[in-house]
Amino acid sequence: MSVPDLLEPTGPNRSLYRSGRVARVRVDLMSTPTTDAHSESEQRPNPRDARDPAEFLLTMRRYLAWAGDWSYLELEYKCGGVVSAEKFRRALEGTELPGYVFLMAFVTACVGTDEGERLRWATAWHRLRRAARAAEDARLRAASEQDQS
Repeated sequence: MSVPDLLEPTGPNRSLYRSGRVARVRVDLMSTPTTDAHSESEQRPNPRDARDPAEFLLTMRRYLAWAGDWSYLELEYKCGGVVSAEKFRRALEGTELPGYVFLMAFVTACVGTDEGERLRWATAWHRLRRAARAAEDARLRAASEQDQS
C-alpha cells in the first residue's frame, strides 16, 4: 500500500499533548499561507488516482495532511458535527471505503464548500463504489454457479 519506512498521516499528533508542547505552540487555525495556486494544486492529492479503497483512504489521509493536518476533533467541528471525531478516526484508520455522507463531511471539513473539490471526490468515490459492487456481483454469481454444479 505504501513505500516501506514512509510514514503516512493518520490523525492528530497526541505526543504534543503529552509533552506539554501544545501549550507553547501558537497556531492561528483560520489563516493559511497563500501560495501560487498552480503549485498548490499540483501538490494536492488527487482522489481520481486511487485504484481501490485502500489507495482511496491513503489519498484521504494525504489530503488531510495537505489541507491542514486537522485533528479528528477539529474535523468534527469543521464539518458542523455531521460526523463525530471517533467516526473520523475509525474510517480514516480503517480499510473500508467510507460512505458518501462521511466523504462529503470530510471534504467540507478539509476545504469548506468548494464544489469543484466535492465533485472530484464524489466522482472518484462513485467509480470505486461501482467497481466494488461489480466485483461483489461477480463473486456471488460464481458462488451460485458453483453451488448449482
